[in-house]
Amino acid sequence: MDNFFKREDIKKTLAGAVVTVVQGDKRLLAKGYGFSDKKRREPVDPDKTLFRLASISKTFTATAVMQLAEENKIDLDSDIGMYLKAMTIPNRTGGPLTLKHLMTHSSGFDRTEADADEGDPQEVYPLETFIKDNIPTIVRKPGEAFRYDNYAFDLMGYIVQNVAGKPFENAVEDRIFKPLGMRNSYFALTPDIEKRLATPYDGEGKPLPQYATLPNNSPDGGLISTGSDMARFMIAELNNGQEGRTSILKKKSLQEMQRLGFSIHPDIPGVGYGFESSYPDLASGEYVIDKSGASSGFQSHFWLLPDRKTGLFIALNSVQNARTLQRELFRSFMDHYFPRSHQAESLEPAIRQSKEQLARLEGNYRDLRIPMWHYSISAEDGGIMVTDAYGVHRLTPLKELLFVDGEGRKAAFKENERGDIVYFSYNKADSWSEKLPEAKRFIDVPEDHPYAKFIEYVQQQGMLAKEDNQRFFPDQPITRAQFIGQLMALSGLPLSESPAAFRDSADSPYAAEIQTALEMGLVNGTKERRFEPDRFIARQEAAVIMSRALLLQFGSAGAAAQTAELMSGTDPWALAGVETVVARGYFGPEVARNENGKVDYRPKQPMLRQEAAAMFYHFP
Repeated sequence: MDNFFKREDIKKTLAGAVVTVVQGDKRLLAKGYGFSDKKRREPVDPDKTLFRLASISKTFTATAVMQLAEENKIDLDSDIGMYLKAMTIPNRTGGPLTLKHLMTHSSGFDRTEADADEGDPQEVYPLETFIKDNIPTIVRKPGEAFRYDNYAFDLMGYIVQNVAGKPFENAVEDRIFKPLGMRNSYFALTPDIEKRLATPYDGEGKPLPQYATLPNNSPDGGLISTGSDMARFMIAELNNGQEGRTSILKKKSLQEMQRLGFSIHPDIPGVGYGFESSYPDLASGEYVIDKSGASSGFQSHFWLLPDRKTGLFIALNSVQNARTLQRELFRSFMDHYFPRSHQAESLEPAIRQSKEQLARLEGNYRDLRIPMWHYSISAEDGGIMVTDAYGVHRLTPLKELLFVDGEGRKAAFKENERGDIVYFSYNKADSWSEKLPEAKRFIDVPEDHPYAKFIEYVQQQGMLAKEDNQRFFPDQPITRAQFIGQLMALSGLPLSESPAAFRDSADSPYAAEIQTALEMGLVNGTKERRFEPDRFIARQEAAVIMSRALLLQFGSAGAAAQTAELMSGTDPWALAGVETVVARGYFGPEVARNENGKVDYRPKQPMLRQEAAAMFYHFP
């Protein structure tokens, strides 16, 4: 481990880290690296330095649920309505929603996150109020599909609170922290705990202010702990719920939690109750379960190898290069202690399928959690081509509906009861994607139109609901209101209910979309509080809006600034935005390079509707 943290690629972005390793019933390592505060050069102490562990909280919340199930105080297979007091969750499916659905991120909710989950340390937002303020609607049959679900775990914490008869944080303290001797673990922030927290750092290595989670005892992401305390928890998880002489769960309950049974295909690890399988390609053929956490300035991850009774945990107080560091740590750990055997290297024999056999898989697939993330799939003899934000991938079949790419990453499809393809899962770990319905042809967009596939995509995404459904008018400029309306439809975000801030937008059919974009910081108005909704949007204006949307959706780490060789003509205020969209390829065949390799983006010309469709298709 010392050698790992001496590596130059690790040291150059590290603020501070704590690492623990356990095996059997023993803690083999608990060590800090770097600093809990770089300015004061305070070293990380595995026994004292507190880290936010974010979504690792979910494993503890699921544990509390399983404890209540062991006591016959709740039924994991019954509708949760009986545990919600007078609260009702709207359900359009008629199917019951159970605790098993909540624990496996298969609730079917239309919203799985709140508008805000972090706030000022002094802000008071009780769990019950949070749950009632953010009630979703069940729009997909529970148990049908996987979509990472923060609200589901907050809802489970609320159920634990109701059934246990005490605040959630007190229930976890009494049932998990105290029995395991986790004396430095908390779900509720206090001034004393705040002083002991490691300083968080952003993607550029700059310190961030401390904050509270919302709700204040957040069951989905509020856990604060140390490396040494997490060692105790891992030991209990690996020893049938027992740490020392204390037991927090029965063996049967732990086995049920750790079984990654909810999956799109039996040959692909799915999710358990508060557990996942983040890097199956690095598992060396071992059975590995894990859970990660990410919040502003903090990243964490722990892995368990139940068959080897081995656990590894890391927490970081910086998000700079954090995901890469975690993956590389796990890779190095597995390569060193559990290298892949020759027997584990062989894949199942591939089957041969023709283009005609694979044709039913073709189409556009929309991510359930981030609607703007999508896959385009086409069939060819012997495999399929998958296009996404990472590029183009060729996948070959291993079994019916199971595929593998050139790097060994598996993908799979799911059928419904009629045998229709409905879901796809590949290289995005936090949700499946749903197959979009066949696009309806516009009479002014022939099949061989150079922008046909882009226009088909925006139609499939439901982005044109407020427009003519017979013609698309591809060669016409798009207005500012139409552009924002389509972007908001693509985002899938709930629209603002506030009155229109722009005086000239109140009567626009896109008034709510424009107001939402304003509140999100995507658009600006004029000094006269006008938006000019009917003015044609310039290409450089559209580029700036899309670069802001990228930053908002994926943060500074996922939307790193990129440059491009541009021909002159872009205004200074728009230069960064135009460079971003050009570098990322958010355009169609209208963009070309001159003899010197510079891009002619035509920044001040009006954006045509077909060009906007191409931009939306390529985003993110």
